[in-house]
Amino acid sequence: MTTRNSATWQKRFVETIDQRNRELPPAWVPMPSVANARGEQGQAVFESGRSRHMANAVVSLLSQAREKAVMSSFLLADKGVEDAILEAAKRGVRVYVLLASEARLGREEGEGEFDKRVLDQHITMLTSLGGYALFRSAPHFHAKVVVIDPETRPAGLLLTANLTTEALERNEELAVNLTALEVIEVTGYLKWAMWEAAEHEVIDPKDRFKATRPLGKVPHPDPGEQIVATTAKANAIHEEALRLIDGARSRIVVSSFGWDEDHAVVKRLCTRALEGLDVTVLARIRPSSMPALLVLAKAGATVLGFRWLHAKAIWTESGQSLVMSANLQSDGLDHGFELGLRLSDGRSREILERLEGWCAAAPWRLEPKPLLGALLGKVKLWKQQQLVDDEILTSIDVDLGAVTAESAAAIEAGRPRLPTETASLPTLAHELRCTWLVTAPKLAAKAKEKMRPAAEKDQPGTSYQPAVFREPSGRLVVAVRSVAELDQARVVMGDVGAATIVVAEGAN
Repeated sequence: MTTRNSATWQKRFVETIDQRNRELPPAWVPMPSVANARGEQGQAVFESGRSRHMANAVVSLLSQAREKAVMSSFLLADKGVEDAILEAAKRGVRVYVLLASEARLGREEGEGEFDKRVLDQHITMLTSLGGYALFRSAPHFHAKVVVIDPETRPAGLLLTANLTTEALERNEELAVNLTALEVIEVTGYLKWAMWEAAEHEVIDPKDRFKATRPLGKVPHPDPGEQIVATTAKANAIHEEALRLIDGARSRIVVSSFGWDEDHAVVKRLCTRALEGLDVTVLARIRPSSMPALLVLAKAGATVLGFRWLHAKAIWTESGQSLVMSANLQSDGLDHGFELGLRLSDGRSREILERLEGWCAAAPWRLEPKPLLGALLGKVKLWKQQQLVDDEILTSIDVDLGAVTAESAAAIEAGRPRLPTETASLPTLAHELRCTWLVTAPKLAAKAKEKMRPAAEKDQPGTSYQPAVFREPSGRLVVAVRSVAELDQARVVMGDVGAATIVVAEGAN
């Protein structure tokens, strides 16, 4: 601590406080990321982007359809896809679309995934296409897939993206070309969901969704080779996720939009991380996901954060992977209608390449117990169940204000309380350069002078030198007018039993 005399009756103190070992709340810290220069289209795997290769793959499928097109998406709001549906229907193609019910839209995948404009476009789409395609819905429909001509010329695409412009262009999303056998497998689930699990339908564009009942004639598919599903009668996605995680020997890469810390799959990921496996997690930064992501980070997983990531996939060093519509939550792995694809061929290698490209470009990494000195620049702090944007600096100058000394004979005082204790100033810096002003105490207003008793009773008293006063509080003080009086003031203070030495008005 250093001092500077700034005037006769005051001193300025300076103290530098090292905060580098101060532990912060959990924080998303910026990554030295590189731009993801990978193209959106691979051999059989697409990622979303401004070039719309994924969207164009959907449009291309619909343009090739001759007899039938079957689609499933949480909602649909993309003009290119809508136009392709209309054109297919006008060619005589029968178009079937599975959607989430309107009651669920806008509340299940919140936190920026769908805004009112997207929902309005979805509703407008139902009106414009209602006479051309059969729409059936249920609250639990969440699968994302497009197939055409499954009985004659099967082709298809399984996606993590909903068929909205934002998902197809903005989000981190994946889509995989399906083989003919995979199209046949997935069509069995789509057919069952359409006729046995849907709760409402739109046929006439003048009508809203009307209640419908199960047909009772379409059997639930038996487990297949490549397609896995979550339905009222199957939880194969859950089982496949656990199989992949348990079978990993050295490395797991997993991506998801939604996370549940209490789910068995998330707990198993934590166990494998604690066992020493290299576990990398890709997630959208959302308050609702923070408990699960923190548990994973504390277990040793590398947790990378994104603003718009929505892809759901698991890859392990065995070369096997799973791409799916299900989030790592009970709604998705245990309940709902979800579809996933097992991969162990070249498409699995492409999935890893896409995930690694996103990892390299990740803007944030989650630190569960960061030290302030290890961070610099912008951060997102997890405080009181909220994400708070903040910035860590190298140094901050903090003015702690003025303090009155106890005595004019010793103008000093300890450092006032830090802003961290008062929450009045920003304090996220490696060093705090604190300054505060200490001033001599002044004689209180309306203080009355106490005179030295006269030798004779009938004689008036005389002033002490320096003068002594009784303040309104009852405190007895010695008041000085210059520094030269301090030595004598100490003597007088002892003689009269004064509490302290103060500065009189007009002192120099």
